[in-house]
Amino acid sequence: MDTPRADASANDEMRAADAASAAARGVALPRPRPRFELRTTSARPAFLHRIRMGLRADKSLRGMVLPYGRVEITVAPNEQRAWSPQLVADVEEDGEGCVVHARFGPHPHVWTLYVILYGVASMVALACLIYGAAQLTMGVTPWALWLTPLAAVLAGLVFGAAYVGQGLGSEQMYRLRAFLERQLDAPEGEATAEG
Repeated sequence: MDTPRADASANDEMRAADAASAAARGVALPRPRPRFELRTTSARPAFLHRIRMGLRADKSLRGMVLPYGRVEITVAPNEQRAWSPQLVADVEEDGEGCVVHARFGPHPHVWTLYVILYGVASMVALACLIYGAAQLTMGVTPWALWLTPLAAVLAGLVFGAAYVGQGLGSEQMYRLRAFLERQLDAPEGEATAEG
């Protein structure tokens, strides 16, 4: 029986194959919540300590490090916009150090709004389709069917907004990832704030 982790691993392999295929053609595939994986030879407590010290030293970033290995990092409040990314990383120990599973995404409030708007647009499209089908069955002009494509366009616009936000926040995404990568390479007991 497949476990959720095995399913996720298979999905990650398919995404990696798609990305490799696109890269070979010179095309970058956008992803709504980009993921990446890093490795370090440090033990988890030492790596988490370096991240904690790096966050204290770098005033342009803000974040928290939880003892069980979850790290959440975003830009400082004075730089935050609606499209500002949040980097969430889970640090797991393996035999040779740690594996960092990281994912970019919007702030949870923005993500919730995105899901709500997408859900509302989908429900409006479904309601228009049902009402239009009822009008058609009763022999009335099915004006509601004309609203169905408009609701679908709205859902598409909401979906596209995720990619626009990702493009607007790309410089901040780069800074967040660069910060995390600098902590991988920092000597034991030392944290780096700027590269």
